[in-house]
Amino acid sequence: MSFNNIITFKVIAQEKPNVIRNCRHCKRSTEYFCSDKFRVNANQKMIDIWLIYKCLHCESTWNYPILSRVHVNRIDPILHQKFMNNDQETIWYYAFQINKLRKLCDAVKKDIQYELIKEKSNLISSEMTVRICCKYDFGLRIDKLLAEILNISRSKVNTMAKEKMFLLNPNVPISDKVIDNLQVTVKGNWHEYVSPSLF
Repeated sequence: MSFNNIITFKVIAQEKPNVIRNCRHCKRSTEYFCSDKFRVNANQKMIDIWLIYKCLHCESTWNYPILSRVHVNRIDPILHQKFMNNDQETIWYYAFQINKLRKLCDAVKKDIQYELIKEKSNLISSEMTVRICCKYDFGLRIDKLLAEILNISRSKVNTMAKEKMFLLNPNVPISDKVIDNLQVTVKGNWHEYVSPSLF
């Protein structure tokens, strides 16, 4: 095969991660979902902001702290308005702060549904490069995603990795989680492994 594609794939999360934490009403650890609502409390000029989660079983609430005792003058006015308006993009941003949520909860459920969209394909030279756009971090592994993109098994992906057929930019292990704007160049006789349906 003499041509090489640069192919862009977008990973679009279809849902926000739920969290596991103790529910006082259920008297056990249960799953909480994001309610898509902020709670804003102002005490004179000091502001507290939480993102509200609800128990799946009894809908009792847990307030995920976003800002605590912050002077109103220290908050960007546009961001403050987004909190007041329950801006969805802002809600999704904070709902995917996995590391912070993990410290506050028993666990974060990262096995969420996502959609994979092939955005464009440009024929340019002699190697195939897969560019991955992933706005939210939810622990999706590179090897798992490559198997889905290339329409092959993960074992084949691992075989190709052992044969040094992947060049990752930035240079991270193939077992790492996906990051935004990751580029994977596939070298060698990659067309013997990859499904023709990719193109």
